[in-house]
Amino acid sequence: MNRKLIINLVLPLTIIIFLLFSKWWIVDVVDGTDGIMYGFPFIYKAPAFYTSMAEEYFILELIADLIIYFGVIFGIVYLINKFLIAFTIRKLISVTLFIVASLLISLELLFAFMPENKFSSIRDYDIEIKQTGFEFPFNNSDRKEFDNYHK
Repeated sequence: MNRKLIINLVLPLTIIIFLLFSKWWIVDVVDGTDGIMYGFPFIYKAPAFYTSMAEEYFILELIADLIIYFGVIFGIVYLINKFLIAFTIRKLISVTLFIVASLLISLELLFAFMPENKFSSIRDYDIEIKQTGFEFPFNNSDRKEFDNYHK
């Protein structure tokens, strides 16, 4: 598989899928409050405990999640390209994927770099998982459980 396919297809798909499809975790923090955390397979975003409406990002878990997403998407594209259909990415598709990925990552970075948010290398507290579910656009079945927690 060539670099052009990785840059034009795998990288933007990784960003898009990573930001749109996530897992939520309703957890009890040991010696703390309960909250809703995000990330798959590792939790990389949690509510900050020092103020409301702030998030705490765990860098190592975030990097590990991104590497896993990239590896899975790379593997799928590689297998499809090698054994089923050879991909030829048209410029319009490539530009569209880059625009969507750029918009999504820009919005996420805008919210992540708010002054109230905190960045840590790893999560340094224990949690007890109460419930989990997947979050992605137009998913209403898990959303009901998620919304009931907020009431």
